[in-house]
Amino acid sequence: MTDGDVALSRCPFEYHPLSIGENIMKRRCFLSLAVVAACLGFCTLLNAQEVKPAKILVFTRSQGFEHEPAKLLDDGTTGTGRALKTYFADKDKKIEIVETQDGGVFDGDISQYDAFVFYTSGNLLNAGGSKNDKAKPMTEAGLRKMIAAIRAGKGFVGIHSATDSHCGLNEDGVDIYTKLVGARFTGHGAQQTATLTIVPPTAFPTLKAIEGGKITTRDEWYAMNQFNKDMHVVLIQETEGMEGNDYNRPPFPATWIRKEGDGRVAYTSLAHDNRYLAETVHYISDLIEWTVGRFSADTTPNIEKVTPGFGQMPPSRQ
Repeated sequence: MTDGDVALSRCPFEYHPLSIGENIMKRRCFLSLAVVAACLGFCTLLNAQEVKPAKILVFTRSQGFEHEPAKLLDDGTTGTGRALKTYFADKDKKIEIVETQDGGVFDGDISQYDAFVFYTSGNLLNAGGSKNDKAKPMTEAGLRKMIAAIRAGKGFVGIHSATDSHCGLNEDGVDIYTKLVGARFTGHGAQQTATLTIVPPTAFPTLKAIEGGKITTRDEWYAMNQFNKDMHVVLIQETEGMEGNDYNRPPFPATWIRKEGDGRVAYTSLAHDNRYLAETVHYISDLIEWTVGRFSADTTPNIEKVTPGFGQMPPSRQ
């Protein structure tokens, strides 16, 4: 402890015979400390309540099947962009949504974005198959630039057909985009009601509020393979009782999170159309907020523990 520390600690708490002037100075010291303490407490409270604004780029270019939430509307928006903008505005989340179907944006200044949301399909780099004049592919340089930005600390969220996207650029035998998102789409059955199991403990607010640890809902359920072993599974696709050969397999991951360098990556197979998107936008928004650092979640790989048969495919796909 320094001399200054001693003087400061004695000022409000120890009694010594002092002159009137010294007592006045002592009171002033006490009051000053009280004011400083109150200000620090108030500032701490403000900081605890302060939410850092975030800017999210939503990319919805389809080169394969075009899902309803990715269709470009007359006003230049999509169902995905509208749903996210409305949700974040209603909740006053201080998150700005910028949406585009032009993959050329990734060749420009992407440092302004805190995270990237993909509701895409098909080959991200293939110029053919775009659904409208504004839907344009990414370049290889743009894709690699985005991946580098994520590894440096940006966020990424893939929705539904984001695992039905690829780029044809392989490293160690794996498509570099597939490795980023965490798995590759293999097929799906008819839309049906199915059950998802929440992997405990969960940090995601929407899932915390669900009793019983199960979600039973209707959607178009993606089956996938080429799962990364470094992922932390958040929701498990329960396959028992599901109709269709794609689900003739053990339970497998339906939603997961993982680290990509210093960045955060999340994916969910939910939200096939605008109706299902509306029902799950609050949960998808949780994933986005996690990727921009609004709260922490365990990213310890657990895929082999909670879905030990994740790699087993239906006989017809082996």
